[in-house]
Amino acid sequence: MEAIRNIQTVTNGEVHLQLPQQFWGQEVEIIVLSVPVSTVSERPHKRSLRGSLKPYARPELIATEHDAWQAAAGEKHEPR
Repeated sequence: MEAIRNIQTVTNGEVHLQLPQQFWGQEVEIIVLSVPVSTVSERPHKRSLRGSLKPYARPELIATEHDAWQAAAGEKHEPR
């Protein structure tokens, strides 16, 4: 069984649906359901992690953040 889902707005009590050729000459069942208003207008909420690490911040180290990677890489890869 093959199904087609098509959401349209009803205008003047009519909905127009163009079916693929594989349906031509066959008996089909048409089911009409209204779409809930809340799902049509609601966008999925984008979740963000912004600020989630703020409780762990150490303000005294903020000044050293700019060169932190270079310092760490230098310690790890300096000649011995």
